[in-house]
Amino acid sequence: MARSRASLLPAAAAAATLLGLLGQLTFLAPSTPSLGRRSHSSVVRNSGGDSVPTGLVYPSPEEKVKTREADGITLFSTHAWKDDMTAILPATKKLDHAPVMIGVAADSGCGKSTFLRRVLGALGTDVKPGHTAIGDMLTVICLDDYHINDRAGRKATGQSALDARENDFALMGAQIEALKQGKAVYKPIYNHDTGFKDPPELIEPNKVFVVEGLHPIYDTKARSQLDMSLYIDIVNEVKFAWKVQRDVAERGWTEEQVQADIQKRLPDFAAYVDPQKADADVILRYEPSDQGLPYLKVKLIQKKGGPFPMITLKKELTLTGSKSGATLKQYDMDWMGSPATVVEMDGEIDMDNMDKQVEEIEANIVGLAGSPNELRDAMVKLKTSPGSQNGTGLLQAVIAMKIREVYDKLTGR
Repeated sequence: MARSRASLLPAAAAAATLLGLLGQLTFLAPSTPSLGRRSHSSVVRNSGGDSVPTGLVYPSPEEKVKTREADGITLFSTHAWKDDMTAILPATKKLDHAPVMIGVAADSGCGKSTFLRRVLGALGTDVKPGHTAIGDMLTVICLDDYHINDRAGRKATGQSALDARENDFALMGAQIEALKQGKAVYKPIYNHDTGFKDPPELIEPNKVFVVEGLHPIYDTKARSQLDMSLYIDIVNEVKFAWKVQRDVAERGWTEEQVQADIQKRLPDFAAYVDPQKADADVILRYEPSDQGLPYLKVKLIQKKGGPFPMITLKKELTLTGSKSGATLKQYDMDWMGSPATVVEMDGEIDMDNMDKQVEEIEANIVGLAGSPNELRDAMVKLKTSPGSQNGTGLLQAVIAMKIREVYDKLTGR
């Protein structure tokens, strides 16, 4: 469980001292190109216009004058709506079944892009990179787009993007419900490059939606539309160590600046993001290895009786060949009031013998529901991706296959 706030600053300082070792800590994806959200080199597909500031802040008299209601939905003017836009509209694309909705809740910079590539591989599809990544089968909705204020607006309110008050949950819930019903929406856009709210873009129904960001499980209405939800849980020691590595090495920050930024985010993260892991169907949790950092212990925490199709192990497994070696084991636990079965991997596989070791792991898993050697092939295909040497890549690949299993079950594919 997370430490108390009083203990977090010493933990961050201790993590900072590990900087020389942490060049090996590649469990996340700081350098992996994103599938969406940050690509604004061209006009966004079906968007209403270019990236310009609205000059509005919610709440304010100026914002209130320009905000309007349409079909019972408040269209806050900070979202840069065009006059002819509405939040929900009939779709031009018809589906044979209701879209499958997968929620992925996580803090920023936790490797979601690599995970989404594993999901695409399991589904046998692809997407076109862009602000919103869209393909023939799957659309990735980034919930940052529902920030109610732009960067300047949040500076004026003094509230962070993690704060529930800075997110338009009413619009988010209504639009996710509409997409689930096969309707189209004009979804807001938060431009990470400029910090502005760009005019909304048209999103048509698709077979699968991955709804990812800080708050996909926070709001009751949005959560009720999800067919399966995942929470990526990174304990403070691991998160701090990675953030020190990234921000000092890549952003030129001092360790003091990193610690200050961590402390600033902690109250809102604890209040608005972290509680979602109690409601998630499956949790992918990162802890320091029993051997210490930079090695990791990664846990797949599967709630019993939920929509996530569970896997188990035939026996405990020990693998050798790498410096740390790896152990896989299974056990039951209480996860925040819910019974769960955990499959845990501590350490790293031998990357020179990756195919054979993953084959051995795959043969030891019950309930994987994949084709022969599918897990091995998926791992080898993304061998150079961050985390492929530890439980990050292995359990992400398992989750990706399970998302496909959920899709097949719900659609009869």
